[in-house]
Amino acid sequence: MSGMNNDYFDSEIFKVLGEDARIDILNILGKQELNVSEIADKMKISRPTVSHHMQVLKRAGIVSSRREGKEIYYCVNMTAFTSLARALLGFVNTGRF
Repeated sequence: MSGMNNDYFDSEIFKVLGEDARIDILNILGKQELNVSEIADKMKISRPTVSHHMQVLKRAGIVSSRREGKEIYYCVNMTAFTSLARALLGFVNTGRF
């Protein structure tokens, strides 16, 4: 799954974003960094489930991560969303991706 980069996105991105739990995670992250435990606590779901969703989001390029000690902190990749928005607007203007 290549996800998004620059002004191009892979159609797989829609499958990744089609999962309600992943949209919830993105809403929780917003513009902050959180680790899996913090996300799991806010969502009331298990750490392994959150970890799975985070790996899918990361492979798609939707979130990025950084390690601090034993913890991995995740944040939304706003550059990826900008690319997605450009691609969608291009479709609106031209009728083509």
